[in-house]
Amino acid sequence: MKKKNITIYDIAKVANVSPTTVSRVLTGNPLVKESTRKRVLEKMEELEFTPNEAARSLTKKQTNMIGFILPDITNPFFSQTYIGVERKAFEQGYTILLRNSMNSREMESAHLREFVERRVECIVFMGGRINKSEPTEEEIVEMKEVMKRVPLIMVNGQMEGVDCHTIRTDEEDGMRSIIHHLVSLGHKDISLIGGEEGVSTADLKAKAFQEELENNNLEFHNEWQIYSGFGIDDGRDAMKRLLTNKKLPTAIVGINDMVIYGALKECREHKVSIDHFSFVGYDDIFPSDIVHPSLTTVNHNYEVLTSEIIEVIKKIIEKKDTEKEILIDTKLIIRESSFENNQGK
Repeated sequence: MKKKNITIYDIAKVANVSPTTVSRVLTGNPLVKESTRKRVLEKMEELEFTPNEAARSLTKKQTNMIGFILPDITNPFFSQTYIGVERKAFEQGYTILLRNSMNSREMESAHLREFVERRVECIVFMGGRINKSEPTEEEIVEMKEVMKRVPLIMVNGQMEGVDCHTIRTDEEDGMRSIIHHLVSLGHKDISLIGGEEGVSTADLKAKAFQEELENNNLEFHNEWQIYSGFGIDDGRDAMKRLLTNKKLPTAIVGINDMVIYGALKECREHKVSIDHFSFVGYDDIFPSDIVHPSLTTVNHNYEVLTSEIIEVIKKIIEKKDTEKEILIDTKLIIRESSFENNQGK
């Protein structure tokens, strides 16, 4: 058997263990019995098996691997954040292991277990359970157990009782800046569409939306705040429901940009002039400056956000002190879709 052809499967066969066990020996997993570990290492030596550089680094207790869990990479907000982190991680010599959870608790748990077994330096977590206003006790306990083994960084989310690193953008202030902008353009009748109750990012924005209307002595219309979800089709559904009202707003705010894309599409398909409304989104995802009309929206300050994530990762790896909570300012990007209200003048 030639050295260059030796794999962990060969080692597993001669050591009478599973390939997973061989992998665990390479990663220094403490779940492997000492007698099994010794037998596997002996067979590696006999067959002159040389682990790759990543495996060797694992046995040295430093992997430079970062686990990254997000709900759906096809969502531009998550993909923009992830790509920025991956680019900066590469510059630092870190490897990012990306996993999509599809908002499934079971998949989140599986990814968390995998990352603990791989002994990643830390886990960056976005969406899913950390955006639940009321996560289950089981979810909280699991996160606490993971933290005993691997540091956690939660991005734009948190869980009560889980004392980990949190990095978030000031979503409430972003919503306040939207209302301030629309009021400055003469809008008094403002709608909020999209999102789901019980999802913290939507709850925070909705609360700030209502508070800022009150601060500006504007009436809140319950029938104009429509929960529908976070996607383009959800935006279409919200717009369809909004248009059934006898009285309509002059400005429409989306819980995110994709919801507004859906609202615009619904208007066009039903021959409703989009010039009747000012539209404002949230997230400033990459198509928002090229859609028609280009979208006024809140930017999460992605460059700062991703830099802060990498900086916290670096300090964790180097075992340096770092802030537990980091809050990043958002910024309103004004484009064509918001304009002065001339209705009734």
